[in-house]
Amino acid sequence: MTPLRTLRHSVARVLRTHYPAFLFGIPGSAPSCSVFCYHEVDPNLFAGDLRFLAENGYRTLGVHEFVETASRGGDPRAVLLTFDDAKRNFWDVTFPLLKQFGARVTLFVPTAWMENGDRDPEPECEAPANMFMTWDQVRVCADSGLVDVQAHGHRHALVHTSNCLVGFATPEQVRRSPIYDWPMRSEKGRNRQGIPPLGTPIYDAEPLLSARARILEDETAARTCRELVREGGGQAFFDRPGPLAQLRRAHNDAARRSSRVRRIEGPEFESLVRAEFERSSELLRRHVGRAPEFFAYPWMMGSDLSLRCAADAGIKAVFGVGLDFTRAQRLAGPLVGYGRLKGDWLRFLPGRGRRRLREVVPGKLARFLGSEHLAH
Repeated sequence: MTPLRTLRHSVARVLRTHYPAFLFGIPGSAPSCSVFCYHEVDPNLFAGDLRFLAENGYRTLGVHEFVETASRGGDPRAVLLTFDDAKRNFWDVTFPLLKQFGARVTLFVPTAWMENGDRDPEPECEAPANMFMTWDQVRVCADSGLVDVQAHGHRHALVHTSNCLVGFATPEQVRRSPIYDWPMRSEKGRNRQGIPPLGTPIYDAEPLLSARARILEDETAARTCRELVREGGGQAFFDRPGPLAQLRRAHNDAARRSSRVRRIEGPEFESLVRAEFERSSELLRRHVGRAPEFFAYPWMMGSDLSLRCAADAGIKAVFGVGLDFTRAQRLAGPLVGYGRLKGDWLRFLPGRGRRRLREVVPGKLARFLGSEHLAH
């Protein structure tokens, strides 16, 4: 992604993000009921968040209680803490702290990524060992009474939405990019997710649940690029002069010869979207004993199609992120929607020891503007 495109993307996110009044310390600005979103946490920082809540008389709600409380106008001394992705960090760090403080949270699980002993020898979603929780660990959390387990989609996927080439899988990109930032790719007619082989082309992409269609990339061009890197020594290929220019030439030559890009839309694309809800419901019912009623969207609240699919799958309420507060308030139909604030903002709630913006804004702004999604 070019620096200009990265800057435009980051500025657009800043302008669309909801910043509640309590962040600025405005008197009387206590929220009716705040929702915070975490992923992986530092033990000292998260323990500090839980201690802040306890010392200031805040209650941590289960998700059912939150929805009921919010429907009655909220409670300024209640919060919903949510965790996305079910990474192993939740089991190793978060869950012990929940037991220590007696706090409740909601865990949104991307079901295709959970580890278990009977996985396909060629799984669709491949992750390094111990990156995600096992189903046994998810079940222990669900049975504890402290963790509501709900859905975060099945694949948590990005899909290519054009054949506009934005980069390649290089050692540097592999090092810097989170596993979810790699779009779902087609290899030998199968969907694959995870860190791709070096040299794999990356095209414009959007979250599956926000996109209108999916572009199936030219497998011949992708295979040509991967073979070029493999025959050039793998990682050593990128130590030579001009590796990206070589890859781009090889890609364009192969694409001109084969031209096998296909657009998936209409009923075929809808089936892909519906599977995100149906498969996650099926697996949560099988492994946890109950189907989900709540759904947290990866990246941002999804398309109207995905909202219809969520309702059809029995979902009662959906959660977005800071970008989604306005849209969540305007949802029509059977679903209720909620935006979520990053957990970084929790200690800006009213109370003793609350933080001040001047302490954190410079660092947060630098990280925000410096963040770079690979293809979206």
